[in-house]
This record gives sequence, structure tokens and C-alpha cells, in this order.
Amino acid sequence: MAGGDDRMMWGKNLLLGTLLALGLSACSNFFEGGVVWGGPTVLVSRENFSLTTETDQNNNTFYNYRYTIVLYALPGSGTGTVILLDAAGNQVEAPFLIPQACPPSNRDPCGPYSREVAKRSSVPLTPVLAEKYRMVAANGQSKVVDLPAPVELY
Repeated sequence: MAGGDDRMMWGKNLLLGTLLALGLSACSNFFEGGVVWGGPTVLVSRENFSLTTETDQNNNTFYNYRYTIVLYALPGSGTGTVILLDAAGNQVEAPFLIPQACPPSNRDPCGPYSREVAKRSSVPLTPVLAEKYRMVAANGQSKVVDLPAPVELY
């Protein structure tokens, strides 16, 4: 009987070892493009957009852009940083801090987390679209998330 117990124990160890190896090999795929625990998941909008022009005493024309970027954290999302990106992955605005988790029990998103932006230029600015964002969780994990639709910032 002792030989049978040894074979059974060896079989259990083999099974556990195989499951552990499969689990560890999947971790890089799981976190690389998959779930990031505790990071913010947000809705993004631009509000209160205005464009004005002014001419100074030297007859120079300036274009003044003003708008507010508004983020709402979805229920169940965590704390961290949100960095708005264009289609090429370039940062288009300063990062937003989402300072507290939005409870999963909330019916509505948490927030708003907003920032007023003012830009002044001597030439009209080329439109800039936020098409995705990089969320960085408080634990340092990050992931790029596509927005459902591009958001024109200016």
C-alpha cells in the first residue's frame, strides 16, 4: 500500500505543479493587455469650449481657446492616474489624478474630475483628439484603454 500512496502523492504534486506553471505562464498575458486590478476606468468629455480672437495694438492676431476636460470614474473602478492620448499614443494633456475608488454599488459614475484649460496661440491650432487613455493604478500597473469615441479637445 505504501507504493500506491507514493504514486498518488506524486500524481497530486504533478497536477499542482502543472497548474502552477500554467498559471504563472499566463500572468504576463493576463496583465499585459488584460485586467489591471484597482485602476481607474473613466468616461471623458470636453465641455464649455470657446474660441475667441483678439488683435493687439501692433495688429497681431491671437487665438484664445478655453475648455474644460471632465472625467467620471465608473462604478467599481479604483484610484490612480489617467493620461489622455491621441491615436499615436502621445500624451495630449497633463495627467488626471483619480483620488478615490468609485464603489461598485454606485448606480452612477463618480466625479466629476475636471480641469479648465486655456491656450493662446498666434496661429489657429490644429485640432487634437483624445482617442484613448493610459490608466495607471496605484500599484503601478498600467493599461491603454480606447475611448468609445474620440473626444475633440480643441
